[in-house]
Amino acid sequence: MKAIIDETTGELLFTTNLDIDLTEGTIIIETIPTGNHWNFETQEWYNVIDNDELIQQALEIDYYYTGLISELLRKHIEKLSLDNIPIPQEVIDERERLRSECNNKIIALGLNNFSYRRQNIKL
Repeated sequence: MKAIIDETTGELLFTTNLDIDLTEGTIIIETIPTGNHWNFETQEWYNVIDNDELIQQALEIDYYYTGLISELLRKHIEKLSLDNIPIPQEVIDERERLRSECNNKIIALGLNNFSYRRQNIKL
């Protein structure tokens, strides 16, 4: 496995098993990457976390779960509004389970600050 990295920043650009011609500004590291950047001094891989990318992934997770929860509650909210029929407890429990699952997936990304949600009208 060959890791192709930027010779200035050490950023992993891609990996390959093929023999390739390098473009200017790239070098080959002949190890399997264990991070997304190469430290030239210690000769080790490490990770640089792009917070904007993490927030984008978290938003995608939030959008997905918001859709699931909205669909789950849609008919029950109509019944409550029009006929005064209460939302069943199992539906409320499922909503809480989905919210918890969503939050756990976002925390697993490495985010523990949900302030990005306040800036997004769709959530």
